[in-house]
Amino acid sequence: MVIVALSTEMRSVRRDLHLQLLTLEGLRPMDSYDIADLLSHPRVIETQEHMHHSVPKHDHMMRVARYSYYLAPILGADRRTATRAAILHDLDSRLGTLTTHGAIAAQVAAELGEPASVSRAIVSHMYPFGPRPTTREGWVLVVADKIASLSDLTAFVSGLFTGRSLKVRRQLCATDPFYAVHMARRHRRRLSGRLWKSIGRTGLAERA
Repeated sequence: MVIVALSTEMRSVRRDLHLQLLTLEGLRPMDSYDIADLLSHPRVIETQEHMHHSVPKHDHMMRVARYSYYLAPILGADRRTATRAAILHDLDSRLGTLTTHGAIAAQVAAELGEPASVSRAIVSHMYPFGPRPTTREGWVLVVADKIASLSDLTAFVSGLFTGRSLKVRRQLCATDPFYAVHMARRHRRRLSGRLWKSIGRTGLAERA
């Protein structure tokens, strides 16, 4: 019970910190209110424990949100739509492929009650590997996602020198259900391989 309480408290602190960071990095208070419901949503918070580009998926989505916020007025897009799409653009991405996970995240956004404009922006965020954007907000998300992906890589590589990146990656492998299942399957395959090798050696020894 103590561990659960501490985990809940830490998540609350992280959420508050992200709200503050978004405000400090250029968002007016009214803008932060426009996305506060998403930042506190369980589907978004749980991505703190999911891996994406070897970094927490939550970190990636927040980077995309910040870049989208800055890029939207430059490209003549609706800032609120672009930022909300950015926060949701990779939900359940592991259920799809490089070309299809945009459609999956767009469906999740619709199920969460987002307007069609948000889903339209999300569905094409993997362009040119996915469909071509049909809205300005979609183009904002395409550009922001590519920049954020480079930032993810930079953060991971810089963290290799201190050991932080590998530590975080190990933690994510343990907390991310997708990778936990993947690692369990890999472990079973290794055990099976060792068993078959052992059986093979025993058989050869008996024949000799």
